Amino acid sequence: MEVILKFIHVVGLSVWLGSMVTWAVFAPKLNKYDPTKNATGVLRISFSKISWSSYVVSLLSGITLYFLNESTTANWYIEVAVLGLAGIVIAFHSFATNISVSLRGAFNGVMLLLALIAVYLTTIYI
Repeated sequence: MEVILKFIHVVGLSVWLGSMVTWAVFAPKLNKYDPTKNATGVLRISFSKISWSSYVVSLLSGITLYFLNESTTANWYIEVAVLGLAGIVIAFHSFATNISVSLRGAFNGVMLLLALIAVYLTTIYI
């Protein structure tokens, strides 16, 4: 059971991080080619669904691993806390649309760092 949960957790984190990086790379280019932002809006909704779904899978599997883990060397609560903090930052970034461009860029950097830290901590604890 624990091995399956770890696999689900890693896949969820991979999809979550991959969707964030993919969107960060392609969104600025899409805005140049789509001045009406119709296609960009549709893709943003699709990426948001994928990203939030994989985030929830990662968070739930991480919480479950925290309660199932009997090892004292694996501190799953740190990884789950980083995921929780990342969720708060991402929610703020997603729903606070009237903030400045530089602040949104700062939130993008924080989101990427938190996601990379979560993946790193997961690889340590597995």
